[in-house]
Amino acid sequence: MRVKVEVADELRTLYRRLEAEIERRLEEFRSIPKQGLERVFEELCFCLLTPQTKARAADSASRELRSKGLLLGGRSWEIERILRKHGVRFPEVKAERIVEARRHLSTSFLAMLLRLAEKNPAKARELLVKNVRGLGYKEASHFLRNIGFSGLAILDRHILRTLHELGALNSIPKTLSKKRYLEIEKTFREAAEALGIPVDSLDLLMWARKTGEVFK
Repeated sequence: MRVKVEVADELRTLYRRLEAEIERRLEEFRSIPKQGLERVFEELCFCLLTPQTKARAADSASRELRSKGLLLGGRSWEIERILRKHGVRFPEVKAERIVEARRHLSTSFLAMLLRLAEKNPAKARELLVKNVRGLGYKEASHFLRNIGFSGLAILDRHILRTLHELGALNSIPKTLSKKRYLEIEKTFREAAEALGIPVDSLDLLMWARKTGEVFK
């Protein structure tokens, strides 16, 4: 893959500066499954909250829900109140989806998902998209990356814009079908190879380039 030299050099330079911080963050993600299913569920809820909501707002909301015992035990209206407090978009709908997602804990869905993800993260993503209402390919990929599984692209606006600037995408799609998502995911992997930067590191790097921080 041919990439624009100026943007490629900028990304490589930034990676040299942030590599240690990015690796620490990835190690934090890898530790989450060892912290128990409630911690894994917190990340699932974070990803349910992110559509059309800033990541920091989604994170602060999911953290407060867990600290107050509402993540696993709160009623929909109690969860909605916390979401509104933190500025999460569509709080009523997302509160209902968190409550609905709890059934996957009682059926040991998440435990089974973790076993599958160790062998095949892409298959685990398909399982999530089919079974958890509110998770599309972007959110399911985000969740799996945030609990330590690698190789999936989180095609949010920051990543798509950077791929376009890099010359890897001719245009930024307004919507992503499954087919188009997988096509661009392949392009993302090719861009990572061309830059000499691991896929998971490149995602955090591109996000940091746009936002100024290595987050999640």
